[in-house]
Amino acid sequence: MFEKKVLVYLVALLAAIAASLSLEACAGERQGLVCSEIQYRLDTQTYSPDQRAYIEEELRVCREEEAKKRGEDAAARQGIYERYAATQDSAGVDSTKSVSEAIGDSSGEATISIYDRYKMADSSADSAAGAVAPAAGENDTASVDAGAFQ
Repeated sequence: MFEKKVLVYLVALLAAIAASLSLEACAGERQGLVCSEIQYRLDTQTYSPDQRAYIEEELRVCREEEAKKRGEDAAARQGIYERYAATQDSAGVDSTKSVSEAIGDSSGEATISIYDRYKMADSSADSAAGAVAPAAGENDTASVDAGAFQ
């Protein structure tokens, strides 16, 4: 019985969080609807000059708020990489470094990639195997393509 109550409260909490996030995410669109309504009333109804000036000012303020909220919405929709790049640009970080320089070893020693290590190990194994050369009459299978044996 206790688990059902906890589950119900948890589902209700998650639903409330989802609803608040969806309302927050579309603030620019909601503001656009408000501005459209003000524009519609301004275009279709007759007002005195004072009322018209007041509504035009309200429309101007509404459009500014809409642009601001749409900008915030766009910033919220940015990916993590774009937001990180924006923080690095504003912090004045030198972005001319290459990735290998940025993650380089601070000891000053050159690092060797795993591919280069494999080639070095393979070449040392070949030179060790080359020291024991096959006899002239034996078949040398080292140069045979493995794909030919299908």
